Amino acid sequence: MRHWRLLSLSCIGLCAWLWTLAGQPASTDTAHVAVSSERPVTEAPHTVEQQPHAAMPAQAAHCGAVVKAHKHQLDDWILALQSEQLEQNWAHYTHRLPLCLQALAHDYMNYKKALTEVENTLTVHERFEALQTLQGQYFSDEVIAAWFADENRWNAQTLDRWQILSDQSLSEQARRELIDAHISQLPQEERETIVATQTLITLKQSWQTMDYNQLSARYGDEAAERLMQAKQTQSDWAQRVADYKQQRDVLLASQDGLSIQREITALKDALFTTNEQKRLAVVLSEPGFGE
Repeated sequence: MRHWRLLSLSCIGLCAWLWTLAGQPASTDTAHVAVSSERPVTEAPHTVEQQPHAAMPAQAAHCGAVVKAHKHQLDDWILALQSEQLEQNWAHYTHRLPLCLQALAHDYMNYKKALTEVENTLTVHERFEALQTLQGQYFSDEVIAAWFADENRWNAQTLDRWQILSDQSLSEQARRELIDAHISQLPQEERETIVATQTLITLKQSWQTMDYNQLSARYGDEAAERLMQAKQTQSDWAQRVADYKQQRDVLLASQDGLSIQREITALKDALFTTNEQKRLAVVLSEPGFGE
């Protein structure tokens, strides 16, 4: 009888302990195990640990304020794609850029594509307006100020000079004086660039009529020698083309049939190299050349 009383008390005590335990909140470790057990068993442990972060939307790395260097970085990226012949599929390679530049890369590439579609027949003023319009379509004011301020200032100055030169109400001397006054107000680097450009324009317009001494006095001995050699090459080419046309006309007047074509082909071979014959075909617009 005493044995059964002890057994009954033990059962009552065990039940009370289980009841107390059941009433306590689950521990943190237990909860973590329960949640983790619901993940697929094929998931790697480090993936499980990183999943709460991966589930968050990706945040672009902070690049700070937009600066001209970011545009240079995009240009370097484009050059790299060109060297690998990947430029046509550029959208697949934006991952090579920092996250903060990837969205700008799309805007920049679309902007450059739009530039290629601007009509070549526009005036300087119309092209400048089109350029500013495209910048406003693809970039914020902040980006435009950082990336295109120098370019836009240069274009505005070019427009000023163009308006002076196109003003027919001014005499040539007045236009020259206004242009000189305009250029004198520019920074030194820009003045040097304009002077160099004007030198090239003058050279293009006048070098054919200048002798060696004139070229040497203006551009130096080395440049004068190269220019005189170029003049001789052009003169020789022009003379051979004239000789070919004259002899071809004689052949066309004196013969007919296949013999004419053979004679003309032999004449070309005698006067011109293979590459020069291609150039001759362009110059003379011969439709049957190369057949």
